[in-house]
Amino acid sequence: MSEYIEVFRVEAKSLLKNFQQNEKEAIARCAKVFGDRKDLSLMNMQHVVAKEYGFGNWNELAKADRPQQAAALIAAKNKTLRTPLHIDYRAGSTYAFGEEKEKVGLRSEREGLDLINFKTTFMGGTISPFLQLNMLDVSSYDLSKMNPLFAIYDDYTRWPAEMSKLPEGFNPLAFMEERKNPGLGVRALHRQGLDGRGRAAAIIDGFLLCDHLEYHENLKGYERIDDGNGGHGSIGGALVSALAGKNCGVAPKAEVYYFSASQAAQGNRSQRYYAQALLKICDLHQRLKQEGKSGIDVVCILWGIPHELFKNDDGAAEMLAAIKQATELGIWVNSGTLPFSNKLWRDLRIHCKFGGDVDNPDDYMLMPTERNYPAEHRELERNNLCFPAGGRTVADEHRLDSYQFSAFGFYLKPYESGLFLLARSVKPDVTAEEFWRVGLETGDYREGIGMIVNPRRLITALQG
Repeated sequence: MSEYIEVFRVEAKSLLKNFQQNEKEAIARCAKVFGDRKDLSLMNMQHVVAKEYGFGNWNELAKADRPQQAAALIAAKNKTLRTPLHIDYRAGSTYAFGEEKEKVGLRSEREGLDLINFKTTFMGGTISPFLQLNMLDVSSYDLSKMNPLFAIYDDYTRWPAEMSKLPEGFNPLAFMEERKNPGLGVRALHRQGLDGRGRAAAIIDGFLLCDHLEYHENLKGYERIDDGNGGHGSIGGALVSALAGKNCGVAPKAEVYYFSASQAAQGNRSQRYYAQALLKICDLHQRLKQEGKSGIDVVCILWGIPHELFKNDDGAAEMLAAIKQATELGIWVNSGTLPFSNKLWRDLRIHCKFGGDVDNPDDYMLMPTERNYPAEHRELERNNLCFPAGGRTVADEHRLDSYQFSAFGFYLKPYESGLFLLARSVKPDVTAEEFWRVGLETGDYREGIGMIVNPRRLITALQG
């Protein structure tokens, strides 16, 4: 049975509760199907929900396959939540947007993917060790020599049936489930009640599938900011889940406000839309404070906007002004170069080795993109604060209930931002710079890597 069916069941139960409490919207929804009837049951609510999603009745909905249910959910939610989802990776997967129909096809090959030598060659000749196996049928290959830490795969990847064709000790689904844990003792903090509740973060990135089961309850706002021409990115769900997902997130009870902003204008790189988004976040922060809430604690941005390389971009001055305004309001704009007085501080990406314990710092190593830094600057190792960034399971950005194991190191900023929310749970006035300093003081030093963040000791130190 499809896991999507639970979404429909929950909605039917919620509709019944609201109907029994005489809420106008619920009464209006039911009236479209049952008129003025007052004796409606849960079965009747299921019928209403089925009709709203385009099915003839609940039985028809329940018997529909996963792609049909996903298409119905996404098409409906696009209308109610303005989810601008229309993804086509030219790999057989297009998801419903408006009146378009969804098509799903499992691919047997992907351009540039070499599953003999385990590498990917991109257009232009760039070679990567990361293997994109998501939505791919690799059941005919011998993958026994593949390093699972360099794979990107999802619930729909089709693996070899013979265990001998998989890396020793590798169970794809079990490994993906294991790596939902953010690692380094964060879940122990959750068990103590430190889970981000009462705190809020904003994220600026590309398109977002708003209704993924991993984070839809935490998502409190979504807005698209661009010139209306074309799409931009599609990893938003992975970022939200890594920061505040209920299973994958560092701060699983935090509120998230998402801004989908373009990085280009008239075909050139631009910061103007990010600047507009950040100013909206500043306004949102002040409104939340007036309502007696904590406001926005941190803005998570993957793009290293303050970096010297981008100083001449269109909109760069506007973005710097927006960052200044946010900082003055007590919001940490966590993007690229660290804005601290100690210019030697930096963050590094680490991942847990295959077969390792995600809570044990001894089982972590630098991501491939970071491994030259300590060798060249060994004397600066104790200035490196390291966070789990790759080798993690996050929400799949295409399907409402699906997950993906992602080898890429995209989740550095979400981990930092989520942990900052936990820090503000115990010390609401902690600054980003104090958070970083205490993180370095309480971290676990590992030669050749740096200071691996120790979330429990960091939080204990901030508690005083």
